[in-house]
Amino acid sequence: MDCLSSAQILLFHQKALKKFGGSEGILHLNGIVNLQLYVTQIAAPNFNFDGLETACLATYQIVKGHFFIDGNKRTAQYVLLNCLKVLGYSYTGRQIDLARKIEELAQSSFQQKEESVMNLAYFLKSRLQKIEVAENPGS
Repeated sequence: MDCLSSAQILLFHQKALKKFGGSEGILHLNGIVNLQLYVTQIAAPNFNFDGLETACLATYQIVKGHFFIDGNKRTAQYVLLNCLKVLGYSYTGRQIDLARKIEELAQSSFQQKEESVMNLAYFLKSRLQKIEVAENPGS
């Protein structure tokens, strides 16, 4: 999932700070760099997650990993929405409801990781619309 590259995560962190404000700074660069590998090749296969659940797991990891001085939840939301787009979906729910779900992730215990990720995926499933992708005429 290219939406989980460290370059993408850092880009969305900058966008979150620019839009909503906050203190700049990275606390755990290695966590950001290793996130894609951990989520897509280690954790998601272990839990047998599909693409949506994997995106939710990445959101969880960003929120709980506290990679940045400020804006972890906002960055996680940007990354999640981008991953949904890459997967061919658009979030149709209210932004405040999604923000509240991400806040719930932040408040959850590490022992509730799988349950928390599945709850976010369940919440999203009824609020997603499949995006019609135009075929590339040059292919």
